[in-house]
Amino acid sequence: MAATVLALTLTGMIGVVESGSQMLDLSRKQTLATQILHSEIDQLRLQSWLVIAGESIGGTGSVPTTFYSSTQVGYSGTPGSLVTPGNGYPAGPTALTASNDPSFAQFAANYPQVATLFTLTRTVSCLDPAQANQNPTAYASTPNLLQVTFTIKWTGITGRSYSRSTTTLVGKNGLSVSYQKS
Repeated sequence: MAATVLALTLTGMIGVVESGSQMLDLSRKQTLATQILHSEIDQLRLQSWLVIAGESIGGTGSVPTTFYSSTQVGYSGTPGSLVTPGNGYPAGPTALTASNDPSFAQFAANYPQVATLFTLTRTVSCLDPAQANQNPTAYASTPNLLQVTFTIKWTGITGRSYSRSTTTLVGKNGLSVSYQKS
């Protein structure tokens, strides 16, 4: 009788330990995912409008005939010395890796064994001026307000997929100027 009670108790304890390790894994990965997302938002906010929008830097103030490029100029160098692209962030989803994103490159350098578990994407869409196609590949006029969404995905130790995302707005002359128009 005592052996049966002991066996049932041990079986229950094993289930509790397994459940606890699953929750710990999820908690750790959620924390890392949140830190990556915050880092990406911070990196975005440190960029100039010329880098984000890809506007031409001509001395005459010329407006480019196409706003977005279908492919982004890649970053190059080590995580500490990545070069910023000059053609703007492409519209639509872009997979971010250690080779084309400085924030993710720094994360991968600091946590190489964990960085491969995460998949990060950035989606850019133009909100102002409004248009039918939110993700143009050729845009005739310079946008004033962009919406940038970062999404991170990973798989837990149970095989279940998780994702988190964050969205921010970026305005040509700051957000207050974009919202003041009526």
